[in-house]
Amino acid sequence: MRKGTGIAFVLLATLAVCQPTEAKRKSKKNKNAIAALVKDSVNADYKKVTKNAAVQKGLFTTLYNAKEGKLYFEIPDSAFGRTYILANRVAATSNTRDFVAGQIATQPLLIRFSKDERNVYIHQIQSSDIVAGTDPIESAFDKNFYDPVLKGFKIAAQNGKNVVIDVTAFFGANEKAISPIKTDNPLSKLLGGANSLKGTFVPDASGIVSSKCFPENIEIKSRLSFTLTPLGQPYSVIMHRSLFALPDDPMPMRLQDNRVGFFYSDKSIYTSEQDRLIRRTFIHRWRLEPKKEDLDKYFQGELVEPQKPIVFYVDSAFPEKWRTAIHQGIEDWNTAFETAGFKNAIKAVDYPKNDPDFDPDDMRYSCFKYAATATANAMGPSHVDPRTGEILTGDVIWYHNIISLLHNWRFVQTGAVDPRVRCQVFDDDVMRESIRYAAAHEIGHTLGLMHNMGASYSFPVDSLRSPSFTQKYGTTPSIMDYARNNFVAQPGDVERGVKLTPPVLGVYDIHAINWGYRLIPGASTPESEKPTLDQWIAEKAGDPMYEFGAQQLFGTVDPTDQTEDLGNDHIKAGDYGISNLKILMQNLETWNMERGERYDEMENMYREIVNQYTRYLRHVMPYIGGIRYEEIRQGDGKETSKHYIDRDRQREAMLWLLEQARTYNEWLTVKELIGKFEINMNVNDKLQTMIVSSLINSATLYRIQEGGLVDPVHNFRLDEYLNEVTTALFKAPTGGRLSDAEQSLQAAAIALMLKNTGLAPTAKASTSLTGDAAALHTGAIGQPTTPEDAFDEMTSSFPCSCGMSHGNEFARINFGLPTLTKEQIGALMTGRLRKVLSLYKSRRAAATGSTKDFYDYQILLIERTFAN
Repeated sequence: MRKGTGIAFVLLATLAVCQPTEAKRKSKKNKNAIAALVKDSVNADYKKVTKNAAVQKGLFTTLYNAKEGKLYFEIPDSAFGRTYILANRVAATSNTRDFVAGQIATQPLLIRFSKDERNVYIHQIQSSDIVAGTDPIESAFDKNFYDPVLKGFKIAAQNGKNVVIDVTAFFGANEKAISPIKTDNPLSKLLGGANSLKGTFVPDASGIVSSKCFPENIEIKSRLSFTLTPLGQPYSVIMHRSLFALPDDPMPMRLQDNRVGFFYSDKSIYTSEQDRLIRRTFIHRWRLEPKKEDLDKYFQGELVEPQKPIVFYVDSAFPEKWRTAIHQGIEDWNTAFETAGFKNAIKAVDYPKNDPDFDPDDMRYSCFKYAATATANAMGPSHVDPRTGEILTGDVIWYHNIISLLHNWRFVQTGAVDPRVRCQVFDDDVMRESIRYAAAHEIGHTLGLMHNMGASYSFPVDSLRSPSFTQKYGTTPSIMDYARNNFVAQPGDVERGVKLTPPVLGVYDIHAINWGYRLIPGASTPESEKPTLDQWIAEKAGDPMYEFGAQQLFGTVDPTDQTEDLGNDHIKAGDYGISNLKILMQNLETWNMERGERYDEMENMYREIVNQYTRYLRHVMPYIGGIRYEEIRQGDGKETSKHYIDRDRQREAMLWLLEQARTYNEWLTVKELIGKFEINMNVNDKLQTMIVSSLINSATLYRIQEGGLVDPVHNFRLDEYLNEVTTALFKAPTGGRLSDAEQSLQAAAIALMLKNTGLAPTAKASTSLTGDAAALHTGAIGQPTTPEDAFDEMTSSFPCSCGMSHGNEFARINFGLPTLTKEQIGALMTGRLRKVLSLYKSRRAAATGSTKDFYDYQILLIERTFAN
């Protein structure tokens, strides 16, 4: 019994042991089979996407099947911890309304990748809000500033730990985030500009063209086609997309200061160490650093070469006769970088001829590109790492027809004094001077510099007629100003040695590059740099050549920060300039003669003379109700940032403008010349209206009133100004007669006064504008009286479209500024009109001819308005 029991026990024990082991064996076998099936499935998926695909290894492995037009990314695990830029450039286009070839079409995107079991996601990184260090609020910050998902991609296959996604539709179709079809620009609509192209995507005529993979970047070209609405025209573009990894050690940032003009990015910094949200701005600049072995030499004051110089590749499309000037304009900036401690910091090289890896559309290359379009312009955008403001690439787009702009400027500004420009085609050396300046100006933008529109105001006007001064300083202390050619110079000055062109670089430009790029020893944070940066500014305080003047948009309030001006006295400079224009008008036919040709080109040059004269008027207008702005800081002892133009200067400007209004037609609107053109004798009548509007518009009157309240001793009181301007406008007739120009001027003034009373019926507006836009339309913000005038004022002076590609810009937006209320200006204009009515009635009896009729009509208009 015990024996049997023992045998049974052993059998039972054996069964107990063997049964689970067998089950495990079967289970393991099943798992292996399942794993094998899964592996086969995974391998099958991977084989499917790699079949007939060209495989390139680099940043990611790319799998491009040209036959099917399919593109896949094989992304390793390590890629999900990095930060990238996705850039979107037009490589070729069938329509240049929105973009030209070589232009970046949308702001480059700062992105990262994430994944889960099903998908890979592209996140757009939010970089303008950051949390300080390892602050305990970091977890709350991360929850409230989650990086949004731009796009999701289903995982199509796996290769070990690598995941494969299909990116064909993202790059080969009309993905909104990187589409060449622009969204409407509200500013363009406001100013009556042309709308952007709109169209329907045509998938059958679109797709990926090529893909190249490099260790740190991927370059993809796609053809996108559209049918434009409403005309049904075809529109095709070749888009070049660059995806590249940003450095894991971001560049140190430098704080921005409005006293030195750099483009910048804003940051909101969250920290529990402060009692408020910290807002900081950081400049845009290239990452110029000495080589490690040269660091001590650099801080000892020796010139050293940077680890990575700035290299600009110059388009092979440039004619050889101009290419040398482009190279010069680029490398001229080395003088400024030497002040910052770097030699050979910027280089110009031609496009490589036999480098298969070079592509001017690859964002790794900064290029100076030629665009064969009719646009008379140039632009110099740069694109940055949004985390730090490090400039990653600079592009200069040089439109073909900028040559006509440079030619016309040179002729109308210096033709009276320089025989070399009295011809249809300039000698190469003359044109190269202008090209070099324009090229250097655009490169300045790509280095981070904004326009400095106040620079030229630092020069005394008569210094611009001095050979020694102009040879040393040119026309301006900053080529980032719009100070083109020396229109102050008079006949005989060139022979004495007066220079007619801007400097190669201005003293401000050198100062600004030093301030932005020189490294500061021992400063490990932006805040620790600030005392030194402030000291560099303080060292130049009191010298107007080193002051920065912010660009003004939508009218001009500060007469010291203007485009196309020269010198510190616009009335005096205007007199010199007008004297030269009169010489041009006397010789226009002789100096522009093309025997046997129509008068079209000569008419265009005549219009350029009118435009130049209009600039002289616009330079003086801001003295009326003008304010000079100054950057001040707490504790610097300065009492105000706003300096109102005083009574004497305003009076001088007012009388000068009215004298111009009464006399310009005598020399500018010459009947013998106008009769040969396709224009009428009233072609310049709008100038009188513009002058009158500058003297009595609501915004100007508000600033005069404000200035009188601040300092009634030195500034006009409003009623005092209105009495003087009314007296100056409505001069008594000579011998009972008013000239045609005088009648036209007085009629324009009465029409504006009647309109501003609010009593007269108003004509239907040419556009439907409301609010601030309506103020623009009526001239309430300054000189322009129509949206078109405002647009012309902003754009006619450009050769430089900076756009938003640079980042933020310290500019004065003179739009929606304070004005007198309707009731205030209505009362004031009613009072002036009653005075005019009394004057006209008293003068009517002695008037003769058309002057008597003029008085009768104006009396009738005023009385009828009051009767209503």
